[in-house]
Amino acid sequence: MKVAVLEIQNFRGIRQGRIQFKQHPVLIGANNTGKTTVIEALTLLFGRERMVRELTEHDFYGSDPQPADRIKLVGTVTGFASQDPVDHMEWFRDGRGVPKWLDESTGEVSPVRTARATQLCCQIGAQAYFDQDSLSVEMVRYFHDHDHPIDPFADDAPVGVPSKLIKEMGFYLVRASRTWDKVFSWGSELFRRTLQAAAAQPSSAIIAERDRLRRPGSPIEEDEQISALISNVNTELSKCIPNAPAVQLRVTSTDSRSLLDSVAAHFAVGDGLGVPAARQGSGLISLQGLLLLLELGRGRAEAGEGFLMALEEPELHLPPAGQQQLVQRVQALSTQTFITTHSPMIAAVSDPTSVLILRNENGQLSALPFLPERLPPQAQNWQRRFFQQSRVDVLSALMHPCVLVPEGRADFQLLKTVLRPLMLTEGWSSSMDAMFGLQVGVVPTEDAKVVEIYELLSRSHNRVCCLVDGDGDGQRYTVGLQASASPPPVIIRWKENEMIEDVIGWILRADDEHILLALRDIPNEPPADVDDIVAHLKLKKMDVICYEAVADAIVNSELCRRRASDLFSALAHTCSAVPNQHFARAADGAWVFHE
Repeated sequence: MKVAVLEIQNFRGIRQGRIQFKQHPVLIGANNTGKTTVIEALTLLFGRERMVRELTEHDFYGSDPQPADRIKLVGTVTGFASQDPVDHMEWFRDGRGVPKWLDESTGEVSPVRTARATQLCCQIGAQAYFDQDSLSVEMVRYFHDHDHPIDPFADDAPVGVPSKLIKEMGFYLVRASRTWDKVFSWGSELFRRTLQAAAAQPSSAIIAERDRLRRPGSPIEEDEQISALISNVNTELSKCIPNAPAVQLRVTSTDSRSLLDSVAAHFAVGDGLGVPAARQGSGLISLQGLLLLLELGRGRAEAGEGFLMALEEPELHLPPAGQQQLVQRVQALSTQTFITTHSPMIAAVSDPTSVLILRNENGQLSALPFLPERLPPQAQNWQRRFFQQSRVDVLSALMHPCVLVPEGRADFQLLKTVLRPLMLTEGWSSSMDAMFGLQVGVVPTEDAKVVEIYELLSRSHNRVCCLVDGDGDGQRYTVGLQASASPPPVIIRWKENEMIEDVIGWILRADDEHILLALRDIPNEPPADVDDIVAHLKLKKMDVICYEAVADAIVNSELCRRRASDLFSALAHTCSAVPNQHFARAADGAWVFHE
């Protein structure tokens, strides 16, 4: 089984939201859009009691719930082995859920089967309210079988969801904050569940070790350093209590339970002694817990049981190669996964139609796919490069509050190359009024497809701006963008007849003497002035080595560095439509650069 649709009302930062899931959705987006809230909503609906955190007033939208306010969650479950409700009496009968039918293309649910709504489904709801008398939050989980709104706390109690069905779904959660040094121990519920699923209790080995500990070959109390003390204690004890038992010293309490509790995982390197997991790095500790969950999933899959896994930020503590391999293994062993991430690399290895970009506008949550449908075989070359070869850069840009679509790849590469060392200099944050690198993500535009890429990205991101040259093509792009069904909030244009290389030249002229010396080896002949460097940049587009040399020269000059900071700050302000010293609205509505 899997979760096809999730509806959220009045929960944390989400006033209203609806998400349609595929088999392995990956949730990305800027901070505070609601990725964690989505995972917590799934946990409230499908998690076992121990997974569910205690709710407070801050879990209600606005953090100030009144008596009538309710958190409302509805999850649509589908993926039953057959489409006949009679085959699933534990789900559909009196005292359980009512069969409904899902249109997989739209996520809409119908009370009757239709030509489009063909998938059998069941809806599970959860509601919560804040009791001002007890100062606590009351929550109920139930079968959602009503087309009209209900209040389970005021009306007749709805049908509750048996814990047996929750366990059957097999929802597991790996939170972003995880310190699992005891995950390979009998004190870990996860470890015990994994053993139970695999029927792997090592009873013979435990009993053998118990018996060895009860009768050690060299008892501690017989050691010459302590034997006299123990003997004296036993002598005094026998004088006080006739037939008193003799004191012995043993490791653990020597019963099987205490032995199980004392077992701890160690990691050995080569022939060396093992080191306890608690003394290992956080990456290894985190990974062992995830691998244990995978074993649990493997056991449930072999038993024909569900295994739904929510994994927050799998990039934590793992190198890039390990991140990708782990995500792929999780997806391979799970009935369905829900992954939240800030890593474009993780999102890039997933099915692009399952990567959901979350947007939250004043509490209204939406989740649109990075790519609505797979690219067809006849897809154009620019589409293939943009969505396949440049996928990491594009996804990275989409995680910013604002996305900037420049006219070409050279603009993307120059902005990125100059910004990187600028952000590494001391005091860079205080030198910028607005943090371009944090607020604005730039995409690598292919074949000057500014209008086409804008229209694609604006479907899944609410603030996509465009940057064009000041030549005739830039004017044409401006007209085309303004003619879109939903024009960009901001169109930025360089000065008349100028492009980004000219703007780099403006930065370099702040300290031309230093620049000419620093970049004397860039053109074939030493440049006579900055114009020669600009001409070389225009001739050698996408020369990354040249771009890096220019960036280093800028960073190593205080005057150039200050001018570059001003430019990036102004670009960030302009993307937010904030007036600034370098961009002003022109008669055609574009924001035009001026020095």
